Amino acid sequence: MLVTIVALGLVYSYLFRMSLRDYLPSLTLGIVVWSLISSTVTDACTVFTGAGMYLQQSPLPKSLFVNRMLVRNLVTFAHNMTIIPLLYLAFQILPGWPILLAPIGLVIVTVNGFWIGLLLGMFCARFRDMPQMVASLMQIAFFVTPVMWRQDQLPADKSWLVDINPLANLLRLIRDPLMGRVPPTFAYVMGIVLIVIGFSVTLPFFVRFRSRIVYWV
Repeated sequence: MLVTIVALGLVYSYLFRMSLRDYLPSLTLGIVVWSLISSTVTDACTVFTGAGMYLQQSPLPKSLFVNRMLVRNLVTFAHNMTIIPLLYLAFQILPGWPILLAPIGLVIVTVNGFWIGLLLGMFCARFRDMPQMVASLMQIAFFVTPVMWRQDQLPADKSWLVDINPLANLLRLIRDPLMGRVPPTFAYVMGIVLIVIGFSVTLPFFVRFRSRIVYWV
C-alpha cells in the first residue's frame, strides 16, 4: 500500500498541479480509510456463502459471521495505520486534539458495516451474481468519492455532490480527524441516519429470511 500511495501521489500531484506536501497526506489517509470501507462492503457479499460449511453443520448465530468479517477488516485497517506515523514524521503533521474524534468515526463506520454485512450477505447468498455487481459499483464509487481528489477542487456550485455522497461522509469521519480537522456536523448526522435507516431495512429482512440462509448457501 505504501508503494502504491507514493506512486499515485507523484503522478496525481503533477496532474492536479498540487505540491506533494499538500496532496500526499490527503491521498494517504484517503486510501487507508477507503480500503476499510471498500473491503467491508465487498467482503459483506461473502459473509454467509464463505461460511456455508459452518452454517450447515452448526446452528451458530448468523451475526457471528458478520462480526468475524468486521474484525478481520479492522485488523487489516490497524496494520495499514502503521503508515500514518511515517506520514506525520515525513510532513511534520501535528493533528492536535481532533485526532481524538477518529475513534468515534471508526465506530460509526463499523456499526454501518454490521447492517451492510447482514443485508448484502443475505442478498448475495440468494442471488449469486450480486457480488460482481457490488464490486463494480465500489470501483465506480472510488472515483466519485474524494479519495484521490479533494472537494475543494470542484466548482463551488458542485461541492454539494460530495455532501450527499454517504461514502464520502463516512470517509471524512475518520480522515478529517487524522488530518487535524473536525468533521462537519452534517457528516455525523448522515452517519447516524445511515445506521437508523440501514437497521430499519435490514432487521425485518433478517428476521424473515434468516432461517433460509442455510439453504441458500
